[in-house]
Amino acid sequence: MEKSIFEKHPSKLLNELYSKRNYQGANPVDAQVLFVGRDPNWAFDVETKEMFNYVSEYLTDGVTFWKTYNIHHPFLLPNYKGDGKRYHKIFSKLNVESSLASKISFVELIGFPTTGMAKTNNKIFLEYLISAENRKHLIELDNLLKDFEKTIFVAWGLLEDFKFLNRETGLFRKLAEIDKSRMNISELNQHENIYVHRHFSDAISNATLVKMKTEIKRNIK
Repeated sequence: MEKSIFEKHPSKLLNELYSKRNYQGANPVDAQVLFVGRDPNWAFDVETKEMFNYVSEYLTDGVTFWKTYNIHHPFLLPNYKGDGKRYHKIFSKLNVESSLASKISFVELIGFPTTGMAKTNNKIFLEYLISAENRKHLIELDNLLKDFEKTIFVAWGLLEDFKFLNRETGLFRKLAEIDKSRMNISELNQHENIYVHRHFSDAISNATLVKMKTEIKRNIK
């Protein structure tokens, strides 16, 4: 049975993979489109699952994985039933071609793998967020999100996290200054090169997904 408690993932193998590449998909330095999430969440027992070899393959080279299997994430494999599947099933509705795999990266506010739902223990999530272990990752992420050449998609709920991070660390000033009161959660909201949308695991509309796909195609060179 999977645990629901939110914590740093106990899998040694998973942590070793993240110590080499703390992102999913393409290298975010080279990618043109970034999808920003809260934490890289994996099922508690993912290392013992039959499909873990696919997870390892994906985290080692997400671009080749996408092109080889024509799916952007191993959670879309038919034998995976755990957390995170809905997020990636909804993302797949964007119908992004595998030929664009090298242009798209998934990055998170926390640079090491987690398990359980962050919203069940926000106190621990915030501790992880500003921990010494996560500091280097945050600095690197801040530099990435300052790049006006990138198209950046941010889930609605993360705006409060960016405000918290800015207060605590001084990082992410640009995102912390975004005013949600001037936006509509049901729409795709643009602030310069940043697009704010309802989370893929939430009730994101097909109309928003269509707009997102349009922006991806328009901005990828």
